[in-house]
Amino acid sequence: MPQDAFTLMHTARELNATLSDAKIEKVNQPSKDSIVFSLHKNYSDYKLIINANADFARVCVTNSTAPAPITAPSFCMLLRKHLSKATIDRIYAVRYERIIVFDLKCRDELGTPSDKQLYCEIMGKYSNVTLVEDGKIVGALKTTGLNESLLRPIFPGAKYVLPTPQEKFDIDSATDYEKAFAGYDPSSDLAGFIFNNFKGISFQTAVDVTAKYYAENNNPPVVKSFDFAHYMRYFNDYYENPTICPTIVSDGKKSDFYVVRPIAVYPYSKRCSSINELGDTYYSTKENRFIFTLKQNRLTDATRAYEKKLRKKLQIAMDKLVSCADMETNRIFGELIIAYMYKIKQGDKFAEVEDYTKEDYPLIKIPLDETLSPKANAERYFKRYTKQKKTVAAVKPQVEDINEKLKYIETIYAEIESAETDDDFSDIEEELVALDILKKKTSSKKKTTKLSKPRRYQYRGFEVLVGRNNLQNDRLTLSADRNDIWLHTKDYHSAHVIIKADGSEVPPEVILFAAETCAFFSKAKTATKVPVDYTLKKFVKKPAGAPIGTVYYTNQKTIIVDPKDPSNVL
Repeated sequence: MPQDAFTLMHTARELNATLSDAKIEKVNQPSKDSIVFSLHKNYSDYKLIINANADFARVCVTNSTAPAPITAPSFCMLLRKHLSKATIDRIYAVRYERIIVFDLKCRDELGTPSDKQLYCEIMGKYSNVTLVEDGKIVGALKTTGLNESLLRPIFPGAKYVLPTPQEKFDIDSATDYEKAFAGYDPSSDLAGFIFNNFKGISFQTAVDVTAKYYAENNNPPVVKSFDFAHYMRYFNDYYENPTICPTIVSDGKKSDFYVVRPIAVYPYSKRCSSINELGDTYYSTKENRFIFTLKQNRLTDATRAYEKKLRKKLQIAMDKLVSCADMETNRIFGELIIAYMYKIKQGDKFAEVEDYTKEDYPLIKIPLDETLSPKANAERYFKRYTKQKKTVAAVKPQVEDINEKLKYIETIYAEIESAETDDDFSDIEEELVALDILKKKTSSKKKTTKLSKPRRYQYRGFEVLVGRNNLQNDRLTLSADRNDIWLHTKDYHSAHVIIKADGSEVPPEVILFAAETCAFFSKAKTATKVPVDYTLKKFVKKPAGAPIGTVYYTNQKTIIVDPKDPSNVL
């Protein structure tokens, strides 16, 4: 159910019941499209979010703890100037519009009282937040240029004008619904007709109320004898006084929300205690998922660009090696020319000699530069051989290094794909900065590094720790006690897993659980019969200069397991 005028009207009513007489203590702007007010009322604290993003537009009490930026944007500073210590007098929705208004009692620096209004327009890509005093705009989150909109200018000093109303009928006007239904074709869809002809109704709302009306009135057919007046009274009562039942629903692919009980049956549904909780839960989840995907894509794109550079370097290196494929032939040609110099004279185009480096001494033709002496021709081949030998000696380590980096890149892809929290992304980002794949962010504000935590499981009295990424694998392994048990898949990239022994002997069933967990958090997650190595942590070493997450181990034993999700085992 989209945020139509029906939904926002009941949102505003609930906000008014909760926040009227609340005092504004703080104003922050966590992102370019959202404002967060810290409010206080009757010994209780609230946070109100007003978001004007096209996809996440909402007005609701929130539990969000999004950090404020280092430097407050100009609109945030404007709100702090005018609304600090202001009191919310009333919250209401503009009739049949997707606009929620906050009437505010304010005082300026000299204590002079004034009334202001904060208009929150929840209209998709046209969503906005505008502060108004005496009918004129004080400031807005999104402004228009002086010549950008003659019909509805949005900039300081301009008169605030509501959006042009829809050319539709009012649902609470008997005259209007009589006019509307005068042109109604009984064979057409009633919900579609309501949506197209009456203000403030989305198509989903019209479908829902029509379906409920039919259900409560024994599914009457849409015929000329249909009592439209009775239907419109039902609709008007539904619009004004519905039974509020905030619900989030999902069909397994897409989710939606209703402020009333949905008539449709969904595989998944969650009842919320209030419309505010509904809006906060639905849109926060949606926004967090979007931000999570955005970060995931950013790291993936950076890694992919780095991989592309590596593969280009690898191709250049391999081309050089291919160009040196005749290196040994050049050496042999030089040696044969020296050996058979007595048979060769200047001016010959070829030297046909026996190749004593091969069995049966086959005859071969050696191309010669007829302008050079036999000795100079031999030197030419030796010079070519020496150059190729140096090239191979220089390029082969490069190829090995690039191939190692490409293998390492595969582990980063696995980390990004399996990331679950922002802290995971912080670790991966730090890893990419260390590899010069990403540039380090500079900030004038000192930032406390927050270390992410490994996955933790308790099994048969033992704690099993599982790393989430290469950086965390290093921390986990290096911080483990020397007599803890360390596990890693034998032939695949996987998380490092630690069984905390705490001086006790670890039973086989705990090692089996940890091995199955290790296989589950590996590239062999969907395979069977996965070999997992385990050894004491004291036999695990990290050589100086080794890549992040890379270790070497000895004295290991191997157990063959099928990957299992530890959450389903416990």
